[in-house]
Amino acid sequence: MRIAPPRITARRAGAGITGFAAIAAAAVIAAPTACAAVDTVTVEGSNFQVDTEYTISATLSGASIGLLVYFSDNGQFIGSPKVPWPVGHSSITWKPSTKGQHIITVEQGGSTQSTTVTVADKPIGSGSSSSGSGFGPAGPLGSGSSGTTGNGK
Repeated sequence: MRIAPPRITARRAGAGITGFAAIAAAAVIAAPTACAAVDTVTVEGSNFQVDTEYTISATLSGASIGLLVYFSDNGQFIGSPKVPWPVGHSSITWKPSTKGQHIITVEQGGSTQSTTVTVADKPIGSGSSSSGSGFGPAGPLGSGSSGTTGNGK
């Protein structure tokens, strides 16, 4: 029987431990991606218009369901990351500021899901208007006629 010198035995053990550590690290890094899933993304409403609030909702699943959820509009984050609550669900309020196509994306732990909505300008005259009576302490304000009358001279 041949006995290896202690130096070679230590090298072999070190190589084995290093290889095991590399595989374990790769599994840990890949775990959140493999375990979190964004299942659906919906934007509540229809006939989307600029400067109107809508709710974006996502259903989530997987072992890493508690990871933060990120919402974005054409690559720009909407608000701050959200903790999914209730479990398996996350939502945020969105108010588009520009018309056109908007790609809404939800991301959790490396899993992403997107939906596309088209936003239109608000129709002209969609703001509020008011009318008043024009009464003051001495009676109607602005009553009577305006203009001048000539006396023919």
